[in-house]
Amino acid sequence: MLHVLANFGEILNFMWHPHLRIIFLLLMLCVNSLQADQVIREAQTKLTALGYYKARVDGSHGSITSAAIRRFQFAKKLKITGALNQQTLDALGIKTPPPAPDYSKINTLFDGGPLSGMDSAAQVEAIRHAQRLLAESGIYAGPQNGLPSATLTASIN
Repeated sequence: MLHVLANFGEILNFMWHPHLRIIFLLLMLCVNSLQADQVIREAQTKLTALGYYKARVDGSHGSITSAAIRRFQFAKKLKITGALNQQTLDALGIKTPPPAPDYSKINTLFDGGPLSGMDSAAQVEAIRHAQRLLAESGIYAGPQNGLPSATLTASIN
């Protein structure tokens, strides 16, 4: 680690060579476009088809995107925010991805039990197995994803 840090100054000097600077900036632009938000990209596409957005579909929420969203919200008599709130997404027919699961709930679920010392992958698999057995018994109707939920708790109680 110290060797890498000691050479970091040399790397920076090397990186600021004029040709490398251009390549570095181009790489950064490519990475930014790859990380563009898919929901915003989909909204821009739909707003373009509806005639509210007339710029390049790039997945970034800039002032042009915000203005197009406001025009759409005004036309549809929605609350005008310029943001892709749930009401606007619904009006555009855009399904948002489900929120990321909260894995921190698993940490306390196994406290004091035989799986408390196991890694999280084993704990997730134990929950998934329980969900599968309960579903086969007709007691549980939720997803078999290995995550604790209110549905799982209700079917156990």
